[in-house]
Amino acid sequence: MNTEQEKAGKFLQIAVLAAFGFGLFMVCTNYFIDRYYVFHPQEGVFEEILEPNTRVLKARYLEEHCQDFNAIVMGSSRDVAYHTKEINEQFGVNTYNFAVASGNLRGILARLQWLKNRDCLPGRIFLPISIDRLHLPLVSNDLLRKEFPGITPGKSYRREFLLSYLGSDALISNLRKFGKRVLNKDEIKFRYDMATGDVSYLWDREVQMTACPQVPVTTDPQVIRVYVDHLEKIRALAEANGAVITLIWNPIAISDQLTHVEDARVLLETISGSFNRIYRLPLHDPRLRSSSHFHDPGHFKTELGTAVTASGDNEVSLGNLSKELEQAAQNCERPER
Repeated sequence: MNTEQEKAGKFLQIAVLAAFGFGLFMVCTNYFIDRYYVFHPQEGVFEEILEPNTRVLKARYLEEHCQDFNAIVMGSSRDVAYHTKEINEQFGVNTYNFAVASGNLRGILARLQWLKNRDCLPGRIFLPISIDRLHLPLVSNDLLRKEFPGITPGKSYRREFLLSYLGSDALISNLRKFGKRVLNKDEIKFRYDMATGDVSYLWDREVQMTACPQVPVTTDPQVIRVYVDHLEKIRALAEANGAVITLIWNPIAISDQLTHVEDARVLLETISGSFNRIYRLPLHDPRLRSSSHFHDPGHFKTELGTAVTASGDNEVSLGNLSKELEQAAQNCERPER
């Protein structure tokens, strides 16, 4: 073997060893740091700088404990504001909060079907509605929002799921978490309790509140039809299995609610044949106009969520809610220009 061949052989050996070493480093780093908590399920309370994948965390907990609960809160990241302790006290139930980041009715239907398939569909389903989030896009398949393999079936998905959390994208995210921990660069921002599904946001951002909407918004009727179709599928699933749905009108800022008055009228009128009542915070409540009750423009605080269902007087017919919104929009004092 000549010198050139020897050099090429040594280079190849070094390249193979380097690739193997890097691959081992990547797999071990991703597994042990596990920023998204897909390899290390949690049973109790923990705090984090960066958001984990709550789809996986909560589903894994429910796999083992779903029989412990007779009620469930579904929804998105804003719906973790409905803490289970208060829901339990108000309704006399034992609740799990299964709200997840970017959750919408598509995903909610899949999760409820998964619970039903496991003979774990609770007897009461708390279903919040956000009038500013009627679109039902396919949720991004990124590491933060990747669905739990038990809910998205198929061997190919399980393989893709595992490889994605051991790959290069996960490595970058895990090294970022490690750096923040070591440097103590950021404060703790989230508190999770997997035994209840409760999440607490430990941060506040500046929120600009306005009394009235600047420009009313009307959503494409087809978007509303798709939303209603999924809502009806959820109702049918619940009804077929003896479960009761409790609708909640999310207490987003009053200006955001009034931006979508026409959408609310169409939606509430359309579903009034299937749903009779809905919990809402009275529109004159000053907290809907106060930035101190919001973490950011899209997330209201727990005390506001608790207030929605705190009184039976807050449960009204869908027609009454629609009239309240229309009346509030008519009475709204627009800011001077």
